[in-house]
Amino acid sequence: MNVLIEALISLVSLVTRLAMFLAIVVLGGFGSAWVMVHSGSALSTVVEGPWVTWPQSGRSDADPYTRAHTASLGLLPLNSSMSLTYHARNDETGARIHSSCDYEVDFEPIDAVWWSLAVFDDAGGAIPNAAERYAFNAATVTRDADGGATVVLARDARPGNWLPTRGAGNLTLAFTVQDPRWTSQSLDRPHQAKGLPVIRKVNCAG
Repeated sequence: MNVLIEALISLVSLVTRLAMFLAIVVLGGFGSAWVMVHSGSALSTVVEGPWVTWPQSGRSDADPYTRAHTASLGLLPLNSSMSLTYHARNDETGARIHSSCDYEVDFEPIDAVWWSLAVFDDAGGAIPNAAERYAFNAATVTRDADGGATVVLARDARPGNWLPTRGAGNLTLAFTVQDPRWTSQSLDRPHQAKGLPVIRKVNCAG
């Protein structure tokens, strides 16, 4: 009788360990897939400082993770040979961009047909504001004397290129460039890409 009980205990222990192992494998698989879809990897993204782009987005031969990433955001992107969109969630120091702080986003003169900079909340939604300002582009931004520009992200109204962020929490910036020559050069030499803005924290609420 004791032998039978010991055998049953050993069997239950073995089944329990096997179930735990399978659970870890399944959860690990789902976790790695989630990271690949939402954050990407060196195989599916190009990273320059805080900016990340998915170079196969909009292409018919895009990898499965890029397709899933695009679908999860509900996007209908142009082919990356025509247009690139970079996203940034951190400033130049690596700190998370947050609406409790004010930022200056500095542009060099951009040699491209068209570009835009937009700010979103952490869920990817536009930030409600009385001024109804959500983005600036090549046609609406006020430029500096050298052709560059500075866009300010701030809680309170500022002169010039101001994007309101009050109460939004974590922020994501989207920088889109439409120009075949610019996108080709950026993908061929990502660490020499010209025109990617610098995101500088100015101050934070006390």
